[in-house]
Amino acid sequence: MPIPPGPKVYSVREFTDDTKAILEAAFDSVWIEGEISNLRTPASGHSYFILKDSAAQVRCVFFKGYRSGLKYKPEDGDHVLLFGRVTVYSARGEYQVIVESVEPHGLGALQKAFEQLKKKLSDEGLFDDVRKKTLPEFPWKVGVVTSSTGAAIRDIVNVIQRRNPKVSILLYPVKVQGDGAAEEIAQGIRTLNKIPDIDVLIVGRGGGSLEDLWAFNEEVVARAIAESQLPIVSAVGHEVDFTIADFCADLRAATPSAGAELVVPDLREIESRLRSLTRQAILNTMDKIRVNKEHLRHLTRRRVLQNPQEIFAFRAQRVDDLNRRLFNSLDHWSLLQRGKLEGWRHRLLQSSPQKTLAVQNERFASLSNRLKSASPARLIPQQRELAQALAKRLERLIKSSFKLVSERRKTVSTRLATQASRHLQVQRKRFEGAVKQLNALSPLAVLDRGYSICLHDGKAVLTSAKVAPGDSVTVRLSKGQLDCVVKETQN
Repeated sequence: MPIPPGPKVYSVREFTDDTKAILEAAFDSVWIEGEISNLRTPASGHSYFILKDSAAQVRCVFFKGYRSGLKYKPEDGDHVLLFGRVTVYSARGEYQVIVESVEPHGLGALQKAFEQLKKKLSDEGLFDDVRKKTLPEFPWKVGVVTSSTGAAIRDIVNVIQRRNPKVSILLYPVKVQGDGAAEEIAQGIRTLNKIPDIDVLIVGRGGGSLEDLWAFNEEVVARAIAESQLPIVSAVGHEVDFTIADFCADLRAATPSAGAELVVPDLREIESRLRSLTRQAILNTMDKIRVNKEHLRHLTRRRVLQNPQEIFAFRAQRVDDLNRRLFNSLDHWSLLQRGKLEGWRHRLLQSSPQKTLAVQNERFASLSNRLKSASPARLIPQQRELAQALAKRLERLIKSSFKLVSERRKTVSTRLATQASRHLQVQRKRFEGAVKQLNALSPLAVLDRGYSICLHDGKAVLTSAKVAPGDSVTVRLSKGQLDCVVKETQN
């Protein structure tokens, strides 16, 4: 078909570039509302999706650089409001929107963003109980981050002044909703943390819709609360309102007024409690004094305290008794050992060489008599051999017996000496232990530490009422005694 003269003929590239220029000039930047569909994010980090409604759709690309500052993670099916630029992708000849920001649109989308951020921060441990700080029991300066014109600050000031007028309040005024509100709240928290003498912070605002409270659901506020060195009470909205700030804070209050009540104790209640504790302490002290007086009265009636010398007398008698028993035991043991020694001596005498020689001589004489009575010619050689054998046997027996007796005598002597020494050591240790026990319990040991005993008519003086001016008393010291005359008594 021949090209008609006059009209301009475009190449595909030229037509696409001109279309792109017209679209970009007509739609510099646009806000578009719709539902995300076919969302995909390849390894490059860029996201591609289709934004659609019931009648049309448009392709969108969300480059990685813009996605880095996104407040929530978009998903298929999310109803969003996006901001971007219209352009044409020349390679396919398709127009598309280059997305610069995306935010959830509608209550359902906001709730989804809330749950996503809540899970993210919870996984990082920002809500853990171990991070929670304890509120001071008696704060003197309270920092408040809220609007300077809202009802929240009025409620907080009224409650604190009513409960304890001595508490100081330092307000950091911020926007609590709208653009930039979250950043101002976070900056207020960081600034008050740098001011000395502040004890605790209250961060909050009055009630409102989910969109109105959204600044307290922003990640920047949550991280500022988590990084705070001061304990923070979150007091946002009403009882039914929950924000991310509530989970990060050290304590949540249902309302700003409730937050002020949690932070500042009631001075009247403290004074009442102190009075009650004082009364109870006085009663307890008086009761303890009464019990101790009764115990002291009981002790003063004891005989041993009226005459402490009896303790020494009883212990001295005990030492004498132990000493007597010790020497009786030694005498008895010595008597037993002496009897054993006599027994061994008798047995040694029975087996002595002299005794053995006498027995053998008797035997030899008997044999000699028998020899004389027998036939000499026949018995002489036999008797001679027998006599020689007996003589050798007797000699060996005498030597063996003498050696055995010597060894047994040495053994017995050694055993007797060892047993006597061991027994004496045991008895000596028992005696020394009894003496140490006596010394520990003796009143004289108390006197060695600088104390003294005052005696009147031989009895210990426990109170000044027992003597009168002019009475003679004896003061017993650790070494020696003093004879004194009472000049004056004091109760």
